[in-house]
Amino acid sequence: MGYNEAMDTEATRQLVQRFLEARAANDAGAMTALLSEDASWYPPPSMGIGPFEGRDAAVAALAGGAIGKVLDVDTIERTLHKIIADGDTAVALQRVTGKIRKGGDYRNEYAWVYTCQDGKITRLDEYADSLYAARAFGLVTS
Repeated sequence: MGYNEAMDTEATRQLVQRFLEARAANDAGAMTALLSEDASWYPPPSMGIGPFEGRDAAVAALAGGAIGKVLDVDTIERTLHKIIADGDTAVALQRVTGKIRKGGDYRNEYAWVYTCQDGKITRLDEYADSLYAARAFGLVTS
């Protein structure tokens, strides 16, 4: 997808900021309103989940359907470090902490790349220390 002049840097930054606020509040309705109908979320392939293609699938997973299997959703905290935006693309750097359902604490750094078009988020690419996450969630032992 190329640069879309309709989404300038500041509009992209504001759209992603609203999405992050909706996500932190676990507000599926607000997330739905901010994603395009064909939006997709691409977690790290090594995590063994996703991709979640289409707005409904992405929102269901983002609203706890994916992470809720391994973390107590009520304990999740997302700390936004920075949003870096350029044209139709923004990167959000954040920390996620919470309680692991099997016991223990979780703390990981994330980079999310958001692609935007026509006032909506069309693609979410998630990057994290997936080996750490897999070990913390008991998906691998070495």
